[in-house]
Amino acid sequence: MSTTSERTRGRALSTTLVLALLAALLLAGVALAAGPEGRGGKRAKPGTPTAKAPSGMIGAATPTFTWSKAKGAARYELRVFAGSTLLLKQGAIKTISWKSGAALPSGVALTWKVRASNAAGAGAWSRSLAFTVAASPGAAKAISAFSFDGLTPHVDGVISEALHTIALTVPSGTSVSALVATFATSGAAVAVAGAPQVSGVTPNDFKSPLTYMVTAADASTQAYLVTVTVAGKPPGPLAIGDPYQGGIVAYILQAGDPGYEAGETHGLIAAKADQTGSISWWKIPYVDGVVIGATATALGTGSANTDLIIAVQGPVATSYAAGLARAYTSDGYSDWYLPSKDELNKLYLSKDAIGWAANPGGGVSLWSSSEDAVNAAWGYAPDWAQNFDTGTQIALGHGHLLCVRAIRSF
Repeated sequence: MSTTSERTRGRALSTTLVLALLAALLLAGVALAAGPEGRGGKRAKPGTPTAKAPSGMIGAATPTFTWSKAKGAARYELRVFAGSTLLLKQGAIKTISWKSGAALPSGVALTWKVRASNAAGAGAWSRSLAFTVAASPGAAKAISAFSFDGLTPHVDGVISEALHTIALTVPSGTSVSALVATFATSGAAVAVAGAPQVSGVTPNDFKSPLTYMVTAADASTQAYLVTVTVAGKPPGPLAIGDPYQGGIVAYILQAGDPGYEAGETHGLIAAKADQTGSISWWKIPYVDGVVIGATATALGTGSANTDLIIAVQGPVATSYAAGLARAYTSDGYSDWYLPSKDELNKLYLSKDAIGWAANPGGGVSLWSSSEDAVNAAWGYAPDWAQNFDTGTQIALGHGHLLCVRAIRSF
């Protein structure tokens, strides 16, 4: 009897344990199915991410923002501020980094923060990080002015910023082998074929177009093609008798002549006509026997002689031969002078080509700028002249009244 009762109680206990176990499993299943819900069955908001970068001074204007993963986050939202002004807002970010597609201002104090969100809503914002985009080096690299200030007349270049070209037209006969350019640039440096250029100082050979390379502060570059054209040059090689640079070509330098340069054309240009047929070598009242020291006779010395004469006889005036020659101007050229003894002889040899004719009442002889060095040693300084009828050169006293034909070099 007791045995049967014990068996009955054991079965009841087993049933109770099975039911309890089933209830526990059922509750666990419900909890698993419910997921991360809080009390009352509501989903919890995500945790707070930690902003990592950028921070401090940065170089990129389009930085990559990074942060730590927030618990329960489904997506992230990022904001960038300049003071209290919202500059950038980006949401629905699925990763823990994001690169800005828009350039942020440089040299401005900025801050940024990030927060996570899920179906339950948005979490708390991260602590803000401060950063500044470093100012980028200047990118300016233009040539705004280009000229040849040493030429007479002055020559300005025509700049095409659209084509990045510079064109200059120099007077006919200008030697372009060593022209010095004066230029203005917004760049940090200028070079030609790698050689640094200094405005108003560095000479260049412009027989062919040159590329001026301008480098900006940020190391970017811009090339300008500079082309120089010589104006007014007659077709083909220059020849004696050609109209040129305000006058007429009277002589072309040959190998062995002072100032000769192989591959280039240089020489003497005579004025289109005599400046006068009757003028003294010394200004009136003249003083015989005074030695000035203008005794050079060779090609290329007439200009220096003229300078010496004017230095002694006073400011440029038309009352004496050298002053009259220096005062002459034609077609914008004002560097005329009284020829030396040998230069005057070249004019005589080309007298037909330059259109010389005897001046009525003034005779047929022309003054040179050369004093007679032999007589000058004895304290007497007659001046060399040349008869254009016979070709004879003779030293005459200061007071003779002769012709003047100014020349210039090219």
